[in-house]
This record gives sequence, structure tokens and C-alpha cells, in this order.
Amino acid sequence: MEKKTVLVVGLGRFGQSLCLRLTELGHKVIGVDRVRARVEALADDLEYVAQLDSSDEEALMKVGAKEVDLAVVAIGEGLEASVLTTAILKDLGVPVWARATNALHAKVLERVGAARVFYPEKEMGIVIADQIVRPWMSYFHVGGDSEITIAQIEGARLAGKSLRDLDLTKRYGVLVLFAERDGKRYVPRGDTEVLAMDKLWIAGKDADVARFMNTLSREG
Repeated sequence: MEKKTVLVVGLGRFGQSLCLRLTELGHKVIGVDRVRARVEALADDLEYVAQLDSSDEEALMKVGAKEVDLAVVAIGEGLEASVLTTAILKDLGVPVWARATNALHAKVLERVGAARVFYPEKEMGIVIADQIVRPWMSYFHVGGDSEITIAQIEGARLAGKSLRDLDLTKRYGVLVLFAERDGKRYVPRGDTEVLAMDKLWIAGKDADVARFMNTLSREG
């Protein structure tokens, strides 16, 4: 995986969580916020943090904003600061992902050049709701015009058959991404026989995965 340098503007709970996860994944993170306490809270965890006003183009330039691979404007309060910061970073030639708090905010962010606009609270609410309704779901992603689900299933439900015999893609429209056996993950081949101890991760359109899981439940 290619290592990236990411600028995160806004170190509230969402921004902090984002910074720590990106760092954990091995990427370089520059975190900035106008609140000193938030900056100090991450001082020991990030390669570089700074207290600054993100609506100040010169201040952003000084922390290397122009050289980053991606900027995430995670400001949760202050529509004006969020929009202005996004516009400045766009003018610097940096791809920007920006956090929106409502539909109007999102429209403005898109107009000033945000490459992607997201709603953390709304998107997480959808994820949690779907996991309550579908406990087998491990991850949920909404992208474009389709909804994609990644789900984990126990091998016991399919044990004794090879993936070729199961033919899940043709029968249900789902794809086996990888499997886990004895604590080790691997990409199974068509002739791989599923064992009861296995765990399989499958992916497909939300409706297809739901149909497949419902079939397993009925057969089980």
C-alpha cells in the first residue's frame, strides 16, 4: 500500500480518530487546529501537529499543505471556516475531502472544489443501523448508485464443498474476498474446500448479500 501524507484540519473527536487511524496504517499525518488543547492532545501521536487558523493561507503553506497527497477538512463547527479552508486548499492544488454538517453545507463545499463531501455522523448512523438489522454485516459502504456490503460468515454453513461447487457469484451475485483458517488469512482458489472452522468474507450488492444470508439462515 502506497504511503500518503495527509493533512487533517480540525482535531475534534472525528479528526482525532481519523489522524490516529491513518498513523496506525503507516501514513504520515499533519494535524492542525486552532484550539491549543486539541493540538497538545495529539502531540505525542502524530509526526507533526500545529495550532493555526486554517483560513490563513500562509499558515497552511508553512506546515507543508501544498505538498500533501490529500487534505481532509474535518471542521465540525463553523461553516465559513470549513468552506474557506476547502477553497484555499483547492487553490493550492490539493485534493480535498470535506466534512459537511447539512445539505446546504455540502453543496457549498462541492462548489468550492471539494473532491468528496461526507457526513460522519449520518454515515455512521447508517452503518450501526444496518449492523443491528443484519448482525452478520462487518462493513457497509455507500458508493455511487449502488450499496456494497462486506459480510463475514462461518464456514460451518458451507462446509464440505469447494468454492467452485458453491458457485456463489453465479448463484447469488456475491464474491468471496478472502478466508481465515487457523488464524491466518488467505485468498482461496476455486478448488479450496470450505471447512467448518473457516471464516469467509464475502462482498456484493446489499440486496444480493442479504438474499444469500437469508438463504443460509433458512437452510441452517
